[in-house]
Amino acid sequence: MKILKIALLAIAGLVILIGAVLAYVAATFDPNQYKPQIVQAVKERTQRTLKLEGDIGLSFWPSIGAKIGKVSLSERASDREFAAVEEVRVSLKLLPLLSRQAVVDTVRVRGLRANVVRAKDGRLNVDDLTGPPGAKAAPAAKGAQPDFKVDIAGVDIENATLAYADQAAGTKITLSKVNLKTGRIAPGVPGRVELSLNAQGGEPRLDMQAKLDTRLTLDPAKHSLVLEDLALEAKGVVGDFKNLAFKASGGATIDGSKERAQAQLAGKFDETGFKARVGVAGFAAPTIDFDVDLDQLDVDRYLAPTPAGAKQKPAAGRPESRFDLSGLRALRGAGTLKIGSFKANNVKASMVQVAVKASNGQVVLDPVAADFYQGKLASTITVNAAPATPTFAVRHRFSGISIGPFVKDLADSDILEGKGDVAADVTSQGDTVSVLKKALNGSASLKLADGALKGIDIAGSISGAKARLGSLRGEQTQAADSKARTNFSELTATFKIVNGVARNNDLDMKSPLLRVGGEGEINIGADSLNYLVKASIVGTSKGQGGREVDDLRGVTVPVRVSGPLASPSFKLDFGRAATDTAKQRLTDELQKRLGGGAAKGEAAQEGAKSGGSTRDTLRGILGR
Repeated sequence: MKILKIALLAIAGLVILIGAVLAYVAATFDPNQYKPQIVQAVKERTQRTLKLEGDIGLSFWPSIGAKIGKVSLSERASDREFAAVEEVRVSLKLLPLLSRQAVVDTVRVRGLRANVVRAKDGRLNVDDLTGPPGAKAAPAAKGAQPDFKVDIAGVDIENATLAYADQAAGTKITLSKVNLKTGRIAPGVPGRVELSLNAQGGEPRLDMQAKLDTRLTLDPAKHSLVLEDLALEAKGVVGDFKNLAFKASGGATIDGSKERAQAQLAGKFDETGFKARVGVAGFAAPTIDFDVDLDQLDVDRYLAPTPAGAKQKPAAGRPESRFDLSGLRALRGAGTLKIGSFKANNVKASMVQVAVKASNGQVVLDPVAADFYQGKLASTITVNAAPATPTFAVRHRFSGISIGPFVKDLADSDILEGKGDVAADVTSQGDTVSVLKKALNGSASLKLADGALKGIDIAGSISGAKARLGSLRGEQTQAADSKARTNFSELTATFKIVNGVARNNDLDMKSPLLRVGGEGEINIGADSLNYLVKASIVGTSKGQGGREVDDLRGVTVPVRVSGPLASPSFKLDFGRAATDTAKQRLTDELQKRLGGGAAKGEAAQEGAKSGGSTRDTLRGILGR
């Protein structure tokens, strides 16, 4: 026992002696006198300029600690600032080091600034500090002792700014007002994490404020972490989407050893409620799988407002904005998207279901199904972002839809109504909306029933010409009349689309009173049309048009429809109608008078009774 007592006293004396030595060193040693040597050493090893404007403070007992103020480091071989900090405080408890444990008090960092740049050749401006690209740490020797166990009381980062610029892509993102506070960080020990920041960027525009609150559990041995009780909030602007507001709760796991991550979130995106499951496999070239369910989505809510009745156009002298799909080239994965109600470009749908597959720069949406304007939509959409200019292929099948509200919402045009089927199979390429419209190629078809061509009453216009066919010459132009309409029982047409122009030559519109055919083109790129409609009276009606038209049966009136899609004009060629009518009457009269047999006798008697010659008869027929 006496020997043990002597040993303990010796150890205690040794500890006191060591403490006294450390206290003396701490009291007498001034690290600030070595600033020039430190700056010179950094310059020689990294070719960077280190500035130590603040004091360096050291402590040795009971913790090894350091306090550093106002430090900055330049870019390599340059005077431009790479990183700077207003103040850093950190301390490490001494005694746990003897059992290979690193117990750290709260780490405090104030006023951190850092600028990370990726050059056009792909190199980062931190590569010289982190070692050659692709370099791997040497494997631990067999039988080597395990790594230190790290236990940090907390991390407190205040008002940090982190900037990242990609010179090849021409993008820049800045994280400002970054504030991070954590609880204890130790293997297997849950700790709270609170993070807030602002994010700004351009091309596309980015201006967001975000806040995260969660419980974090780390497992360094498995290179994994778990986020529980996660609450995330964000609001601001992303690209053309303005006034974004996002709230979500849920959890996430990351398994670094297997390179897998999973997240399950639920919340609200502005007025949209959502549930989402997202999985990632492989971190170097990730493959994503997802299932997203939205109760509603109004894309127009986040786009710049357009004046009522007008389509958005670039300001004079200002180029049309281009969309960049290069981010899709590295996208790989598959998933499903469900939307209860959907609106985009004022077109509406409900019960939307989309299956998505992406690989090698190609994104395929197949099938796309939805309830659509009292009917059904079934589509396949393919976007290929691999080429320098993206390409698109779209196949739509609309069944039993109400065409009037659809055309009104799509093109702000109230020219057609009816119910039936519409199909389109088109391709295009480009990176602006106007270029895509002008590059459209493919085909389309239309089959409607019990509808109307709005803006003109063809039957009424023909009826009104009854008394004028012998005297009216040339064309009569009339603007669209919102109250006028030409009813039909059936309308069919097919279109061939070449370079943004849809051409048709088989229009067939039927009603008890009219038969209408036509041919012409719709210039989709210019939002205009030029179409010739030929309308013929085939029946009698005292309803539509409001006049008796028995005497006009068989008369064909050409109607030229032209101008902007939203408000076309109509030209009725009554002169041509009169000429065609006179020709028909002449033909009928000649057949009657020059016919054989009884017809000849009847013609002679008719001529005798009238007391006129054949020349007089012809003049009467031609109205001369």
